[in-house]
Amino acid sequence: MNDVIRLLHETGLMRDIPDEDVRSLASVSSRHNYPQGSVILREDDSSRDLYLIRKGRVSIALNITPADEERKEIIFTLRQGELFGEMSLVDGSPRSASVNAEDNVVLYRLDYEDLIQYLENNPSIGFLFMRNVAGIIAGRTRSTNMLWRNLMIW
Repeated sequence: MNDVIRLLHETGLMRDIPDEDVRSLASVSSRHNYPQGSVILREDDSSRDLYLIRKGRVSIALNITPADEERKEIIFTLRQGELFGEMSLVDGSPRSASVNAEDNVVLYRLDYEDLIQYLENNPSIGFLFMRNVAGIIAGRTRSTNMLWRNLMIW
């Protein structure tokens, strides 16, 4: 349990959330192992679970064309202490990219139904949690904007 609690803090999801609520949120997680090369999520999957990377690297990849799952472009790599699945968690849309294990990967998955039930039953924690998720999304958007700006300049 301490492993997932430390990871929840490391991702930034638990900023300003009391320790007892962090322990409760950790209890809705489950640990999963993926061997190198395995597919963790496919683009267009309908799941809404959130994933925290405990060990290893995952690649985030887009299909070159919507109908061609064989041709993908890796858009970035995530490592220990980072998370993925936040966009589908928030808006319920299908997965916008595929996620593949680049190494042997250990993840903690926060089940959407259990997580949302906890957050709805604890609205002040729900607000803080979703604010922290929004902050992570905003940070990634800013990084992408800077990347595009640099590409346009050069």
